[in-house]
Amino acid sequence: MKDRSRKTTYEERIEIVNYCLEHDKNYKDAAELFNVSYTQVYQWVNKYKEDGKKDSKTNEENGKRKNNSAKSSSYNAK
Repeated sequence: MKDRSRKTTYEERIEIVNYCLEHDKNYKDAAELFNVSYTQVYQWVNKYKEDGKKDSKTNEENGKRKNNSAKSSSYNAK
C-alpha cells in the first residue's frame, strides 16, 4: 500500500476539510484526491467540527520553539 504520509499546510488542511464536508463526509475520496491518509482526514474534519475553523490548526503551533530574543541580544556587536 502506498504511503500517504506527507506534511500539509494549514491552508491545505482547511481545503481538505471543506472538500470532505461538501462531499457528504467522503473521507476516502478526500484522502485519495489530496494524497493524505484517511485517518488524518477523519481527524481534521472532527477537530474542525468540534473547535471551528479558528482552532483547527491541529496543533500546528504546539511544540515549536519560540525565538528567545534574550539569547540573541547577548551576541551584540562590540
